[in-house]
Amino acid sequence: MSLREATLADDQHTSFDSAEGQRGLEDHYEQWFAQIESDFRATTLNQLVLALTPAGRVLDMGCGSGALSAELQKAGRDVVSQDLSDRMVAMCRTHLTKQGCDADKVRLGGVDAIPEREHFDAVIALDVIEHIEDDVDAVKRMREALRPGGTLVLSVPALSALYGPKDTEVGHFRRYDKPDLLSVIDHAGLEVQSCRYWNLLGVAPVWLSNKRGKRLDESLRYSKSVPKRMLNRALRFWFEYLENPLSPPLGMTLLLTATPR
Repeated sequence: MSLREATLADDQHTSFDSAEGQRGLEDHYEQWFAQIESDFRATTLNQLVLALTPAGRVLDMGCGSGALSAELQKAGRDVVSQDLSDRMVAMCRTHLTKQGCDADKVRLGGVDAIPEREHFDAVIALDVIEHIEDDVDAVKRMREALRPGGTLVLSVPALSALYGPKDTEVGHFRRYDKPDLLSVIDHAGLEVQSCRYWNLLGVAPVWLSNKRGKRLDESLRYSKSVPKRMLNRALRFWFEYLENPLSPPLGMTLLLTATPR
C-alpha cells in the first residue's frame, strides 16, 4: 500500500486531534521564536529557498513566525505573508517590524482563503501541506494564485518510515516519500522543475528516537548554553557550505519547485 492509499484509508497517521496538533505547532513556533535569527535549520533552509524564488510578487503561505518573509523582503520581493493561526500572524508582524520590514501585508487565512488568481510570481509553502488532509486540493489552490510561468516552492517532511511522535504532536497527517509528493504535484496540475532531499544529518537520530517511542530532543536549537550554541553554529556551517550546495540521497525534508502546466 502506498502512502497515499494508506492516508485515504484513514490509517494511524490521521488518528490525532487536529486542534491539538495546531496548538502543538503553535507552541513549537513560540518556543523557537526567541532564536529565530540564529537557529541553524531555519536560517540555512531559508537561504536555499530564497535562491529558488523568482523576483516579483511572492505569497509566503503558512508564514509562521516570519523569518522567511523578512528575508524575502530584504531581497527585494513584494511579499504577502499569510497564515491560518492568529498567534502566527501576530508573531510574523512582530518579527517583520523588528527587522525593519513592512508588516502591513500580513494576513489571516488558510490555503482556501487566497483571494488572488494568476497573480503571484511565486507561492512558497514550507511545511504546510502535511497539515492538510486533502493535500492535492491545497496545492491546486496555490497553483491558481500563480501567474502563468510562476513558481511554487514547496517543502514537506520526508520519508514516511520516519513518521513519529513529533509528527503527531504538531499535526502532521503524513510524511512524504518522493513518489507520493510527485503524484500530488501532478494531480494538482503542475510540472516539477526540481526536487531534492535536505537535512541528511537528521535521519538517523529521528529514526533511533522513533524506535524508542520518543520525540527527538531538539533543545540545542533553543538553548543558550555555550556547548549547544557551538553545536548550532557547527550545524549552520554544515548546511550552508556542504549540504545546501549538494543534493544528498536522503533527508528529513523534500524541497520542490514546480510551475503550472
